[in-house]
Amino acid sequence: MKPAIFTIAAAMLLSFSLTSAPVLAMGGGDTKTVDTSKQDFAAGKKAVYAAKYNKAIMLMTKVLKSDSKNADAYNYLGFSYRKKGNLKLAAASYKEALDINPNHKGALEYQGEMYLKLNNFSAANSNLAHLERLCSSGCKELAELKRAIADYAATRPARGS
Repeated sequence: MKPAIFTIAAAMLLSFSLTSAPVLAMGGGDTKTVDTSKQDFAAGKKAVYAAKYNKAIMLMTKVLKSDSKNADAYNYLGFSYRKKGNLKLAAASYKEALDINPNHKGALEYQGEMYLKLNNFSAANSNLAHLERLCSSGCKELAELKRAIADYAATRPARGS
């Protein structure tokens, strides 16, 4: 009886090793692509925080070629375009981010700040209301957009003057 158990166990191990080898080989190539995309995203995010917007745009565009549904990459791309003064491409990037994730807090904040640059106070307040619904207990994106709107209102000429 013992030899039969060893034969079955050996057959199972052999079967497992034969069926899993191609799966592991196929996954190996995918892992490198994902790792490269993750590395590019991390480097792009670092470039954003270092105010190296051209580099950030290049890296986030590269990320989006391999991961077209990455709302965070679109958000950082929009931020970089906005900081460079290209509000048309910033608007398109924020739209993509929010099409993927309508509740993306960062995109709502940054799009709201872009609206202020475009003197669209109403749209900025709409984003603020959306963030208030998402962040009932508060969040940094809500606080930042509130601050930007308050600063905008304080520097804007009063109506009728």
